[in-house]
Amino acid sequence: MSLEEINLLVSPSKEDVKTVVKWLKSNDISKEEMMIHSDFIQLRINVMKASNLFETEFAYYQSIRNSLDQRIRIVKSASIPKYLNNKIDFILGLSDFIEDNKFYETMFKSRIDVKDSFVTITPSFIKSYYGIPLNQIGENENNSISVASFNDFYSAGALGYFDSQYNIGESSIRVNNSGPNCFGLNYCGQAESDLDIQYITAIGNNISTLFLSSGNGEWVLDWASSIQLFNPIPKIASISYSWAELEQCQATSFCPTLGIDSQVYIQRSNIEFQKIGLRGTTIFVSSGDDGSTSFYTTSGNCPIDGLNHYCPLGGCNHTITQCPSLTIIQSNGSLAFFPNGIGANTGILFSNQSFVDAVNEFIKTNWQCDLSIEEDISQNPHLYSSCSCENLIPTINNELEIKILGYSFDENSGSLFSPQYPTSSPYVTSVGATQIITNQPDEIVCSSSTGAAVTSGGGFAVTQSQPYYQVVAVGKYLEIAENLPPSFSFDPTKRAYPDISLVAHKYSIGYSANHSSLDSCPCALMNVDGTSASTPTVAGIFALINDKLLSAGKSQLGFLNPLLYQAAQEQPNVFNDIVTGNINCNRAYCCQYGFSAAVGYDPATGLGSINFPNMEQYILNIK
Repeated sequence: MSLEEINLLVSPSKEDVKTVVKWLKSNDISKEEMMIHSDFIQLRINVMKASNLFETEFAYYQSIRNSLDQRIRIVKSASIPKYLNNKIDFILGLSDFIEDNKFYETMFKSRIDVKDSFVTITPSFIKSYYGIPLNQIGENENNSISVASFNDFYSAGALGYFDSQYNIGESSIRVNNSGPNCFGLNYCGQAESDLDIQYITAIGNNISTLFLSSGNGEWVLDWASSIQLFNPIPKIASISYSWAELEQCQATSFCPTLGIDSQVYIQRSNIEFQKIGLRGTTIFVSSGDDGSTSFYTTSGNCPIDGLNHYCPLGGCNHTITQCPSLTIIQSNGSLAFFPNGIGANTGILFSNQSFVDAVNEFIKTNWQCDLSIEEDISQNPHLYSSCSCENLIPTINNELEIKILGYSFDENSGSLFSPQYPTSSPYVTSVGATQIITNQPDEIVCSSSTGAAVTSGGGFAVTQSQPYYQVVAVGKYLEIAENLPPSFSFDPTKRAYPDISLVAHKYSIGYSANHSSLDSCPCALMNVDGTSASTPTVAGIFALINDKLLSAGKSQLGFLNPLLYQAAQEQPNVFNDIVTGNINCNRAYCCQYGFSAAVGYDPATGLGSINFPNMEQYILNIK
């Protein structure tokens, strides 16, 4: 559909728009400060005007995860006139907090030496392994792809260095930038965008590429609104970011004041994704890097497998433990779990020196169990004990008003899993992760238990229903799956993800080592992991197929998922089925529960990785 046709479907009445604009003007908002779109209005105003408009007050908030990251948000309730209640769905940018520093952490930790049994991933290796002709590049001038960026920007110097290292012609890299360049700001990263732009342009070579960066504090709804302003809109979009589905509104207690909560945010974002799909754009989103349990948004209430996968990254003094975690009961009755909850919101407790002292006292009390806190090669803490958890003696710390005891699993103490969004949206193609072992023909699930720095994300959504196109595939999985998690921990009628996967371990990327100017060299190569690697690579692969379609006078792929699941039924050899591995682990700890790979679809790697020649031919035949 055209932009004009979509606007006709979603636009409110002209009278409603006039009413809202009149209210804005009455509060001294000028025409230059408002941008009126088909179904939303964007404001660029100062704090004083915003305070008057919404009858509230603002302040700076500092991130508990990144002390350099600040946001301006409300500190009291906000309001709008009652007569506008049925004309405005919700207002974004007042109380919502979206943070995703997971990739910076993953990149930092994935610079560690990786096991020799895994190959280094380069553009030429990807093409050879998945059957992409080495000389196949984009040729159709109407083809285009895009990369999303949040609080990150790529180094032009590193891109040039990467291309020179892997013999990619400079003239075939066609990147256009849109949005703020955050280099020089405290919260700005580089590795994510370097990886994205280097591999999407190396695989989708010679295809016009839009690098679309969003401002600090903006998230996928802002991105979805921004990309729709381009006409023509890019035909493929790659998003290497996700955050907990139930924490899309990570906010103060005022967050719901004007209609904002996670479910509302998801519903509206999904509408935008549908609009993008109707424009003919395929959206690929990384499935996450922390298995089914998650890390930064987990409750921590998932029993660690201390006997089979203790300290999966290596570096600890022991290989098994009889009690891998502790329960901390706080004075208000809330629970925290150590160490598997260090990434949770309650994990801020663990950075307190008083907590360290309390744990040391617990260790001293249980001296007969040889308790110790060990660190893996990424400096994640692990608990060693020669005694089982139930045999540990509890202690009470009066200063922190906490009780520490050996962990025991209780399903009411916090959810096992934390599905991610936007990858769990039914209107995007979710991309998981595999590993390739030298001299072995088949891929396995990417996991920290098998030598990677991350674990492929996957599972079942909480709030989003299972779309029609995957009902058969998911149903077959549930029939044959072994060792499914407890039934209370997931809803099999919800959206399952990922949809497909690709190798995501040990990617070679270029990065700038020039601390005074990250956009320039000197540069070097490093190896990194993540679904943030597989996602732009998959986007580049399907961009090549789009190119063939356009050159044949056919339409581009657009919303891809129904075709993928149809292909799995009609011609399964378009996928490389992944049948080994599971996503029980996150980047540091392995839970006893999770989802395993199986024949056909599974929530660990989806339908499998791409067999390019078979997939390309299948699509060209049916389109």
